Amino acid sequence: MERRSAIKQAMAGIAGLALGATACAPENKKDDKNINAPQVMKSLKKYTNDDFYVNGKLSGEKTLKAYMDMLEFYNYPVDDFLRKNLFISDFSHGDFVNAGMAGVFWHNSDVFKYFAHEIFLLPGQMIIEHKHVETSFAAKMETWHVRHGSVYCFGEGEETAGNPSTPESQQDFITVNNAKLINRGELNTLNRPEAPHFMMAGEHGAIVSEYANFHDNDGLVFTNTNAVFNNVI
Repeated sequence: MERRSAIKQAMAGIAGLALGATACAPENKKDDKNINAPQVMKSLKKYTNDDFYVNGKLSGEKTLKAYMDMLEFYNYPVDDFLRKNLFISDFSHGDFVNAGMAGVFWHNSDVFKYFAHEIFLLPGQMIIEHKHVETSFAAKMETWHVRHGSVYCFGEGEETAGNPSTPESQQDFITVNNAKLINRGELNTLNRPEAPHFMMAGEHGAIVSEYANFHDNDGLVFTNTNAVFNNVI
């Protein structure tokens, strides 16, 4: 059986649990800001990189299981489209627990110029700093809508006091230090086209909907020019 097919079958089994679970949805009754922390940490495991790398290679199966556990915790629906189109990346940094993400592009139209994206971040996980520049298409502008958990959105502006610690692996590749904490149900919008920015999940992880104009991969520029967007599943 091909590796991708095996992963999809595993995903389908885990997704069945997620769709059937109702006890693992605390935000149905209370805001994420009031979730009992010990209960959350019991449900959302605290990971290390050793949990995800096998002989130095990021494991699609292990990373997938971690995200599916988080989706189950938040009672997030997992359909066939998500199972077939989910991607998982560590940006070829080898520091997945701190610098990595999963996501799915619901739609990305170069004809009608719109984009719908769901972002999945484990607790403390960061999408590394980047910007979207103009190509033959307009520079991508983005609005983020936090569905579950919370994120810190870093962007241009004066450095804010009390910023959360950012991953050691990213210290040489961070140029913006203005952070906004965005909680469940709240929105944040990029301040201008081509602005550098990044996002980091809070202690309970995050599920974030992104609304934007067309996403052109040629316009995605990482601050760390050695970063590569890889997909391990």
